Amino acid sequence: MTIQRTLAAIALLASVFLVGCSDSGPALEGVTGTITKGGAPFVGAQLEFYPEGDGAASYGKSDEQGNFKLRYSTGKPGAVIGNHKVTVIGGSTNGAEVVEEVIEEEPIEGETKLAPVANPEAAGRRGRNSGGPKSIEGIPAVVKEGEENHVVIELD
Repeated sequence: MTIQRTLAAIALLASVFLVGCSDSGPALEGVTGTITKGGAPFVGAQLEFYPEGDGAASYGKSDEQGNFKLRYSTGKPGAVIGNHKVTVIGGSTNGAEVVEEVIEEEPIEGETKLAPVANPEAAGRRGRNSGGPKSIEGIPAVVKEGEENHVVIELD
């Protein structure tokens, strides 16, 4: 009888281990996309896809051609199936990064003032932190089940 109890205990532990290692979480589908502004690629933008239902956000960053690929918050490729609201943070149409430029004012000995300089056409309104990059929020997008999704976002 002792062997049967030992085998039963091993079987129970194995089933607990397998359940704990299973792929849990919402169903995901692969998502690629392109973001443009005025027909030009929108470069270096952080894209955040927030599902309107259950699940966490997915994230991506646009490359030199305005293309992006999403990863779920756990790092897995894709996004939750269903409707999303997209937030676009930063980016520019010419691919220029934000640089610093010296401001000419009354100089204070041993001190230099710097100010960010960026393409003023780069994005919409200021984000939650007024000193941060500009962001555009609430862009609708849909991730469909059973297919590779390609989302096209055109900014005004």
